[in-house]
This record gives sequence, structure tokens and C-alpha cells, in this order.
Amino acid sequence: MIDIYTNILPNVNSGPKSVEEFLEMANVLVKQGVTEVVAAPLYDGKDSSCRESVDLANEWLRKSSISLRVLPGHKTVASTQMIVSNEDYYMMTINENEKYMFLEIPQDVEIEVLESIAYELQLKGIVPILNEPERHSLFVENPAHLYKLVKNGAVVQLSAQSVLGGNGSKAKKAAYQFIDHGLAHVIASGVNRENYQQYGLQKAHSAVSKKYGNSKLYHFMENAEAIASGKAVYKQEPERIKKTKFLGIF
Repeated sequence: MIDIYTNILPNVNSGPKSVEEFLEMANVLVKQGVTEVVAAPLYDGKDSSCRESVDLANEWLRKSSISLRVLPGHKTVASTQMIVSNEDYYMMTINENEKYMFLEIPQDVEIEVLESIAYELQLKGIVPILNEPERHSLFVENPAHLYKLVKNGAVVQLSAQSVLGGNGSKAKKAAYQFIDHGLAHVIASGVNRENYQQYGLQKAHSAVSKKYGNSKLYHFMENAEAIASGKAVYKQEPERIKKTKFLGIF
């Protein structure tokens, strides 16, 4: 099993505070069936790659005989600066495959800015992965915005905690509505030093399987593998969400 969005690098963002804690976190994930993870630290505008930290983490795992592999990635904040920047975004793609890149969506971002960023990235051949849109008012209050982005090629990553209800009832309702309407493509944990003991990706997968059957679950899991390897993800035809239905009782 691949977890494509984690905060697992020691002393980076909300990752573990020490090598010992990193190895403890790695063991927890392995016991849950995880074999590969993407480390996706927030891009700080300075380092174009987290490869050195990833290589060091993998060396610690090897020396400790822990069967987990860390892949490089980044999460980039969507902003107007991205539109005018000449930044080389290829090095920030997941597993440096020059195909997929995480976009963190600020609560105050305008949809026009987000659409422009998605368009510019796709002109470069990079597919934006919208990071946990079920937690953002931009899409919860107006799911038509998400429909348009997905229709134009964006990929959506849901939080495992949202699927399980850990991010609140509104996020859970939105997550399932997005799944119902072909507006979600992969689930990841976003695990960090605060919550790794309650790691939830396996539980989220079980919840999806119980509600939708194994076929839907396999699509999500296969999409995680496709994203990590730079291949095309499986997408069903997206559907618009009627606002009255979206705000109804889940």
C-alpha cells in the first residue's frame, strides 16, 4: 500500500522530532500494510528538492531493517506568485516524475487564481493534485468550483481522517459527496508526529470498501500507485453536485 501524502521526514514541518520518532512512525505504518510513502513537505521557496532528506531517511530505514521506502515530493501553496514565477516546478513533482504536484489551497484563495495556476501547470505537463478540498470552504460551499477543476484535468486527494469523520461532519459529508460524483481520485493520510499512533489510511480504505465495494477501493489504491510512478490515474466522468443535495443530510 502506498500513502502518497505524509509528513514523515524528521525535523521537517510537522514531521517527527528525532530519528527515533521517525523510525517509530515508520514501524506503525509498516504494521498497517504501508510499503511506500511520499514525503510532501511544504515548499519554502528555497530548496527545490527534498531528495537529500529522503535519501537519509531511507538509509535509516535500511539500517533498521524496516521495510518502508520514502519517495520525494512537495506541497506548494497556491498563490498568484505561482502564475508569474519562472520556478522550475518539475523538481517539486511527486517522486520527481515530472507529472503530479500537490497544491495546498489557502482558505482565502480566489477560484480564478486557482484555475489559472492549474492551467499554467498543465501547460507544463504537470497535473495538479488538490490537497484535501473537502476541508476548504471554497469547494464545500460551492462544489461547482471543484467540478470545473476536475473536468479540466485536476486530481483530487481526500484526507483519510475526513473519510473517517476525524475532520468534522462537514468534511466527511463533502468527502463522500465528492466520491459519489467522481470528484475524488485518491485517499492519503497526511500523517504527522501528532497523529501517527492513530494512523487511519487502512481504516479509511475499509470504510470506502464497505460503502462502495472493492472496485472503488482498488481504483483509489491503484491511483496512488499511478501517481507515485507518473502514470495516468483512473477517473470516472465527474458530475455536478446540486447545491440543495450537497447541503442535505448525509
